[in-house]
Amino acid sequence: MPIPTLTDQPPAPRRLLRDVVYDKMFNAIIDGTLEFGERLNDDQLVAWLGVSRTPVREAIAKLADQALVDIEANRYTRIVDPSYDEFVDTVDVGYAVWSLLVERAVPKLDKGQRAEVVKLLDARAKAFKSKKEEEIPGLIRLNEILLQAADSTALDRLWSNTGPRLLLLLRRPSANGIFDFDVAASFTTTLRDAVKADDAAAAAEAVRMQPARFEGLYAAVREAGVYRS
Repeated sequence: MPIPTLTDQPPAPRRLLRDVVYDKMFNAIIDGTLEFGERLNDDQLVAWLGVSRTPVREAIAKLADQALVDIEANRYTRIVDPSYDEFVDTVDVGYAVWSLLVERAVPKLDKGQRAEVVKLLDARAKAFKSKKEEEIPGLIRLNEILLQAADSTALDRLWSNTGPRLLLLLRRPSANGIFDFDVAASFTTTLRDAVKADDAAAAAEAVRMQPARFEGLYAAVREAGVYRS
């Protein structure tokens, strides 16, 4: 086989440095490397990430828009430190927004998108049934497809400001060993079946009602003191 020339290959997608920095900081917040309430120092972040101040500040601004970082001018920049009530409110609102996204997107999925969403949900359900956490990239990809199908600027903005915080506040209890795999597996299977059947109403209802199934999770989170009172 002849060796392909550079012109035979599509150019590799270029990513802005601020997006690379954002991804690293986002992952560090989600996995707990950067802890709740931890103050962020520009010099330390520049040294850690190996970049200049500009992409660091741009990434922090995006994280602040997503309610993952608190900024008080001339006082501090720090990782959010949510209360228990804020945790419950974020879950309720987050699933309400997610249900709206699902309701709008499911009827608009093309054949390839629907197949990929079903495959991602299958993998998610399989992980939960095996008592394993889902992989974050798969969840992010799932919602990217839904956003593409929904084709709504308003929903895109809503989810951008809601989804990352919802992910953070639900992942932190699981890091403390608090997670109901059976509830998650049942929900994911129901959602997969509805998406596969192109039943937008059933899919949206499954998402909308999920917080009502979190009574045990809420009690365990409160008892463990995962979030401040």
